[in-house]
Amino acid sequence: MHRLHRVFCATPWELEAERHGFYDAVGQFNDAEGLRAETLYVPVSLANIHDKRPYQYTIDENIRACRHYILALSEDWGPPECNFERDYRLAAECRDNPSLPMREIRVLLRNRPDGKPSSLTTSLTAAGVPSRAFTSIEEFQKIVRSLLAEWLPGDAAAG
Repeated sequence: MHRLHRVFCATPWELEAERHGFYDAVGQFNDAEGLRAETLYVPVSLANIHDKRPYQYTIDENIRACRHYILALSEDWGPPECNFERDYRLAAECRDNPSLPMREIRVLLRNRPDGKPSSLTTSLTAAGVPSRAFTSIEEFQKIVRSLLAEWLPGDAAAG
């Protein structure tokens, strides 16, 4: 019997291509590595909507049920209709609660079109929130696959 671990990937609407890339990367990783380890990752995300507030309860419940949380951002946490700072804080609380499945949180920041780092980098660093930069969807997918590879040994052992 395969172990299933849910991975939530939160993306604002301007990163819809990355959200699709997340699903592709998880599928590729499951085919290449997960099946052999009998541990599969189930991708969870919020479809591209402009106002997530009516769905916040469901989003919170999904975050609480996930093993890992990936937050992909570009220039800020998002407008009031689609702000992800509260979701990130909830994921951190879940990670710190041993009775919940959450184990890892990662923030990925898309560089500006000119290749310079996102303006959010400085404020995240000052707040003690580590992040990793990416420029293209291919680079984003590569990072997602590397995170899954990093998490797989512990998740396979956890059962």
